[in-house]
Amino acid sequence: MKVWAIVTVARQVNGEYVAVKVEKAFTRASKADDYSKSLAKNYVEHIQTGSGTVECLCERGVVEIDVEGE
Repeated sequence: MKVWAIVTVARQVNGEYVAVKVEKAFTRASKADDYSKSLAKNYVEHIQTGSGTVECLCERGVVEIDVEGE
């Protein structure tokens, strides 16, 4: 079975910090595409880490995933 997930990748503006977060997943590509269009594709977010707040540039996109199992 295939699912389509909305994934956010955050990269620190001045540094090496990178974070990846799965926002939501769908069993139909069209639903993932519609949901993705309702969100900002690129934005700035301040992420709390163990060493303080990190300013990150974030990008969202749809990723196709193969799921194994029943």
